[in-house]
Amino acid sequence: MKATLNLFKEITTVPASLQGSYFRSLDGLRGIAILMVICHHFGVNYYLHGSGVFIESDTGVHIFFVLSGFLITTLLIKEKLKTGDISLKHFYIRRVLRILPVAYLFLFALIILNACLHLQIRLIDFIASFLFFKNLSLRNEPYTAHLWSLAAEEQFYILFPFLLSYNTNRYFIMALALIIVVPVISILGNYHTGILFANPTIAFITKVIMYSFWKGPVIILIGSVFSILMFKGIIKPERAVAKYFLSFILLAVAIVIHSRTFVFYTKYVSEYLSAILIAYAIVLSVNAKSLLSVIVENGILVKIGILSYSIYIWQQLFIGRRAWQPWLQMLSGSPVYLIVLVKVVATFIIATLSYYLFESKFLKLKSRFK
Repeated sequence: MKATLNLFKEITTVPASLQGSYFRSLDGLRGIAILMVICHHFGVNYYLHGSGVFIESDTGVHIFFVLSGFLITTLLIKEKLKTGDISLKHFYIRRVLRILPVAYLFLFALIILNACLHLQIRLIDFIASFLFFKNLSLRNEPYTAHLWSLAAEEQFYILFPFLLSYNTNRYFIMALALIIVVPVISILGNYHTGILFANPTIAFITKVIMYSFWKGPVIILIGSVFSILMFKGIIKPERAVAKYFLSFILLAVAIVIHSRTFVFYTKYVSEYLSAILIAYAIVLSVNAKSLLSVIVENGILVKIGILSYSIYIWQQLFIGRRAWQPWLQMLSGSPVYLIVLVKVVATFIIATLSYYLFESKFLKLKSRFK
């Protein structure tokens, strides 16, 4: 009964574990996420074939999504507690300065490459990328395919901060309902369970819900809900059992069950449970001493995490196990390990230059709107 009442109590204080202004462990988790993405995209799974292990780029993207929902909700609630309100104007300025510069730099570079090397990227792909609707049902092409995740995030943040700023409890109830109802509908819809989905109208509505909410919004909302549960005192990391090892175990299990090679993998169910475990692992590793925090606060992982957005944007120029891109033709026929190594080195060089010569300038400007 007390826990139920706490679900709807007003948030008045910031939990001790969220009082810092910077969470080093979250950058380390971003480092793990982006390494999973590039390992999958660059063909590392070629060497894992037969081992039963498969690195999923989608798991890395889900870590990014959960982190985004958790961190942005945390920052907005802290702002509301400190000032009495959330400045949506400043929020959207920060989002624009965080996302657009590097994404648009990549797209302008791609326009030049497309013109010079005849990559055959269609106009609609560029329009969808610039306007962030790449996640819609369009025939995709490899060079801009990764921008679906940015589209999902930006569409999410057009609406949900308004609800959070208006009333935190109503936002929380809506978010909680969505992360419960949408997965159930998605699971039932995917397996066409029962006579209910034989109705064409219900089947259509089900597909719309699955498409509109599952791929992005629900995963982001899981991170958001876990942040609010911390603020409401429902989740208290300091009371977790075996907390030194627990966050590491949760993240490891989340990664395993999300893999399509996992013996009990079940579409939607596995992704949903994985996202929940990721969120709880984040909660337990924020400003806490644990095995996971020791690992993710390693200087190298943190540095990779800081560069992760630039890495994610530019790695698409080298996607695929083979050297099929015009700028990699000299590696055609080379061993996979050599191709992967060249791709990794090239990506990190470009991402580092992009971050320090371009992205960091906008991040400094972004910091003025906190």
